[in-house]
Amino acid sequence: MRVEVRFATVVSIAALLSLTSCRPGSSPTARYVESGPPRYEIVCPVDEVCDESVALLVGLSAPVEPMRCTAALIGPTTAVTAGHCIAWELAMGERCTDVWLGFASTGGRPTEWVGCERVTSVRRAAGTPLSPDYAVLELATAVDRRPIPLAHGGIAAGDVVRMVSVTADRFYDDRHEVRSRRCVVDENRNLAPWSPVAPPSVRLLSSCPVREGSSGAPVLDRRGRMHGLIHGGGPRYFAYGLMTLLPQPIEHDHR
Repeated sequence: MRVEVRFATVVSIAALLSLTSCRPGSSPTARYVESGPPRYEIVCPVDEVCDESVALLVGLSAPVEPMRCTAALIGPTTAVTAGHCIAWELAMGERCTDVWLGFASTGGRPTEWVGCERVTSVRRAAGTPLSPDYAVLELATAVDRRPIPLAHGGIAAGDVVRMVSVTADRFYDDRHEVRSRRCVVDENRNLAPWSPVAPPSVRLLSSCPVREGSSGAPVLDRRGRMHGLIHGGGPRYFAYGLMTLLPQPIEHDHR
């Protein structure tokens, strides 16, 4: 039985490593978002208590369809997302004026769109999903929402965490929902076949059904503090994800 479980784990992680969780969508609404702010609908489902500081990130610079990911507010004018979500902006000089963050209506606040001003720090995957992958964005205007506090200290295998993502509805591509999912921090030694040394800044998550658009989703502990963000995932039926741990302090990171 243990051998069978190990084999299933290896197969699932192999599939995970071939995918990322943020891709250009085949969106029938692309014609509506040629200039910002986008016209996607962002909602908080009736069965969810939405985090007011988690946003849909839409990149309009992608050559075919808008890039859609998740972003998280960590300061009035500062947000984080996965680095590969702004690849086109980085290729054009690290300005992000074609990137927009959309926050759902919650707690009496209306839906709100805020533009991005520039990329202040970035780490992108160096040809492998096992590399750290995040970006820090400076917003064009301050957002009057409670930023997510950053956690200090490590996170251990077996800890239960919460991923908050903004992803497209299964039936309506222009409608996006803010959803929370519980995940478990897995043993990094399960990544050893693909890395001689398990990377300390990347963690494996299990019981974590990552969907397209989840890249950049914050990973929170029981106290609501942010430890990192999602940057990769496998097929939903494997329920594995990859998490980039954010540096401490994040402002001191280098390109």
